[in-house]
Amino acid sequence: RRRRRRRQGGSHASWFASLAHSKPVRCIQFSPDSNLLLTASDDGTIKLFDVKTAHNLQTFLGHKGWVLTVAWSSDGEHFASGSSDKTVKIWNAKEGSCVHTFHEHKDQVWGVAFDATGRKLASVSDDMSLRIHELPQ
Repeated sequence: RRRRRRRQGGSHASWFASLAHSKPVRCIQFSPDSNLLLTASDDGTIKLFDVKTAHNLQTFLGHKGWVLTVAWSSDGEHFASGSSDKTVKIWNAKEGSCVHTFHEHKDQVWGVAFDATGRKLASVSDDMSLRIHELPQ
């Protein structure tokens, strides 16, 4: 007769949030302070969640295609997104607004990353290019 062992688990917490996206999520990113979480989806939206409460704080609209990637600036005030619409957008996380759009890519944008100063943004695309964008002040 086999004995069933009870799993010894550590004390960890998890939560489930209804993402409220109508299509799959492609990318998720914690804010620099780990209090917020961004989700990027094929439904063309980006959602901002409070990690402690799991509440959807904001939905960002503006891309005309799938949102494939997101990245936070080091100060947590802005984030960038890349999309199948061939654009890179810079967003003000607190105001919920798009502050700048780059249109240089000729195909969908799969990756974005801020430099440590927050003054430059790198993006990569299916057009086989890597671009370094100088951010407006």
